[in-house]
Formats: sequence, structure tokens, C-alpha cells
Amino acid sequence: MSHVAAAPRAVTGRIPWIDTGRGIAILLVTLFHTTNWLLGAGFHVEWWSTVDNTLASLRMPLFFTLSGIFAPKWLRASWGDLLRSKVLLFVWVFLIWETIGAIFFQLGLVMQDKCCGVRDTAIGLILSPVMPIYELWFIWSLAIFFVVARATRRIDSRIQIAVAAAIGFVALMGWPGINDGWEGSAKYYMFFIGGLYLREWIVRYGNTRNQVILAAALVVWAIISIVLGVFDLGHVPGAYFLNSIAGVLGGIALSRFLMPVRFLGRIGQQTLPIYLAHTPIILAIVFVIHETPLLGALTPFAMILPPVIAGIAVFLTLRLHAILAKTPLRYLYEPPAALARKRAPRLPETAVAPGRVIG
Repeated sequence: MSHVAAAPRAVTGRIPWIDTGRGIAILLVTLFHTTNWLLGAGFHVEWWSTVDNTLASLRMPLFFTLSGIFAPKWLRASWGDLLRSKVLLFVWVFLIWETIGAIFFQLGLVMQDKCCGVRDTAIGLILSPVMPIYELWFIWSLAIFFVVARATRRIDSRIQIAVAAAIGFVALMGWPGINDGWEGSAKYYMFFIGGLYLREWIVRYGNTRNQVILAAALVVWAIISIVLGVFDLGHVPGAYFLNSIAGVLGGIALSRFLMPVRFLGRIGQQTLPIYLAHTPIILAIVFVIHETPLLGALTPFAMILPPVIAGIAVFLTLRLHAILAKTPLRYLYEPPAALARKRAPRLPETAVAPGRVIG
């Protein structure tokens, strides 16, 4: 296989385990954010926080790797097509849902007896295109990843992967105080670019019929994750880096084993509306619980609340999208076609004969 980045071959057709993997990843993301906001509201769900931390090495590395697998066609596309299609979509939904998120974020601050203030919120939104806030840093990072991948397509793919891995090696040790978007981009670009250029190997591995290999990959990831968690070794140089690589292999194996669970595949085909809307919905649900008699009634059931509320949030995001898709509010999820329409090149006046229509 050539290592020159100019001619990657795209994966064609739907691959069921990839849809399942994306479904697993978005559910884990939703569970993670649900747990965090329940903790912020005073619920004792620390056990779920431990689970979320253990799953972290699988959650985002798998998500970004699977995103990279279907990126090759955008390397062949013109800059205009890439910017009008993929990048415009990410920028559009990011700006809209960052604003929506800022409004709902105030509910979380009320629950924690904090006050951000209109001025601070406005400043955060103004700076969000370069310093993303809230959970939408994933969308922000993807926009950057596609642009960087397109700009560097002529560079040897081995060099690209090596540089991204070196950055990821350092970033995965933790950069406290760094913006989530910048930190996340440094951590996970290696997985996106790996999914792009190693896609043939990854798909071959994911399609293997050798169940022993898949089971071994899942067990290895689980053992590494548990050992790092129990002995607090995540700060050891290279430990979490290896854990995250194992998380991709284990996550693909888990996707294969759970492929018969049909709803995971269906969810995996609709990750964008879930990612965009799940946090505002979670915040609304947790706020209602916190500010009403439901708080006392549900406290004894705190340990089952994270997966229950996460499941409700996913259901509501998909219902909301299905309803709004039939109305002008569908533009919450996609830019108007006029913005993405390709413009005809402007010709000098002397190039057009009088009275002649150029089609």
C-alpha cells in the first residue's frame, strides 16, 4: 500500500459494526455527561463516574477513529467542496448549539448555586470559535481535522501518523487548564488520521471471523484500564497512550460482539442530532428533578439514574430531530442549501458575448 497521502481509497457501503461502534460511542458520551451533571446536582453517583473514567480510553478514541475511516473522499474533494459541505455543516451547528448550550448551561449553574452572568456567557460565546466551550468541542475538532487532513494530503502518511502520535503521546498525559477543544484535538487527531490512513487494516481487523482475536483485544483493553485505574497509573508517560490504542481495538471488538443489538446500529447512523442536543436535554431533566419534590423521591434510586436519564435523553434527541426536520427549524441541524450551493465562476466581461446566456 502506498504511503503517499494523495490517493487513499475510501470505504464504500455501510459496515454494520462501524454503525454499532458509533452507537456505543455516542451512548457512552451521553452517559458521561449525564453522570457529570447528576454529580453537579448533588446526587451520589460516584460509582458511575469511576465507570465513565474507565471507559474514557475507549469512548473518544473509538469515535474519532470511526470518523476518520470515512474521511478519504474529502481528501480528494476540492477545497470549495470540502468547505461548503463538511466544514460548513460543522461550523453551522457548532455556532447554533453553542448558543443553545450556553442558555441551558445556566440551569446547571443555578443547581450549583453559581452565577456565570450574561457578560461572562457572552464573552465565552464570542471566543468559542477559537476557544470552544461546553461539550461541542468534538464538532469543533472535527472541522479542524478535516481541514488539516486536506491540507497535508501530499505528506507521507507515515510522517503524519508519527507526528500526530507524538503530540497525542504528550497530550494524553493530561494538560490541566488547557481549553477542552485544544486539548481534545491534540489528544485525538492521531486516532482520526489513523482511521483515515489505516482504514484498510482497521476494516479488515473489524471484519475478522476470528472471535479469539476480538475477545483477546477486548480483554487486554479491560485489564489495562482496570490496572491503570486501581493503581492510579494514568500519569505514567505512555500508559494512557497505550490504553487508548487498546481502547480502539477493544472498542471495535465490542462493536462486533454487539452488532446483533440492532438499536445500536440505528443510533450509530444518527449520532449528530444526539451529540448536538443531548446536553441541553440532560440539563433540563436534571434541573427539573433538582428543583422539585422529585429530588427527594429519586435520591434512593440515584445509582440507576445515569443510564436511565441518558437513555431518555437519547430518545428525546431523536424525537426532537424527527419533529423539527419537517419544519423550518431543521436548520438547527443543517445549513440552508443556499449557503452550500456552488457558485459559478465569475468571468471577465470581455469573455461573454453580448446577449449570450451562459448555462
